[in-house]
Amino acid sequence: MAWKMDEIDRKILAILRENANIPNAALGKKVGLSEPAARRRVANLLKRGVIRRFTIEVSQAGAVSAIVFVRASPQIPLPRIAGEISKVDGVGFLYELSGQIDIAFSIFAQDIESLNAKIDAIREIKGVEKTELAIIMKKWR
Repeated sequence: MAWKMDEIDRKILAILRENANIPNAALGKKVGLSEPAARRRVANLLKRGVIRRFTIEVSQAGAVSAIVFVRASPQIPLPRIAGEISKVDGVGFLYELSGQIDIAFSIFAQDIESLNAKIDAIREIKGVEKTELAIIMKKWR
């Protein structure tokens, strides 16, 4: 029989997105399960690859963050371009997209000048044809 995520699993994921460090007892209480049952649910989500990793979010007080959109040359494989982008200090998430934009990624720097230098370095990567930058003004979630 195939496994299927249920409403409790979805609630667990929503809670873990907000606080990945929540104790299993507190998690279970929020979704109506015992601590062992909550622990088993999380273990199952990990085992099945629904949860790939737990991570931390570091405050970048005073830093500048942006989302960068890249249009790439069709002559250069996207994994190669993405691999080069991922080597740039400050790059966070990195996605391949469909449509007009090929790659999107987040980046942070200590100030605008540092951010500009990083973007200039990315523009020099073979296969990067165009970049568009959106400075992150506020994070809500």
